[in-house]
Amino acid sequence: MPLDPPQTSNSDTTWIINGRLNKDSLTGFQLSITTEGPSTESEGDALLQALVDLLSPRYFNVAGTKGFTAYTTRNMAPST
Repeated sequence: MPLDPPQTSNSDTTWIINGRLNKDSLTGFQLSITTEGPSTESEGDALLQALVDLLSPRYFNVAGTKGFTAYTTRNMAPST
């Protein structure tokens, strides 16, 4: 059975910020950023940077990440 050409899809972009109350604390936090309507990826990037800058002086080990999910599918056609 022949395979169709691969089709790659991307999901929405996800921005996550993680940190802890202090270096000895077991209490941590995780914030997620979503975009709605006509928002752009650059707005999400800017908000992630602003929040990391704001939270870093007050909390321990603050880190921001930006993620994408991509997957590839190939349909199989019946052999002729």
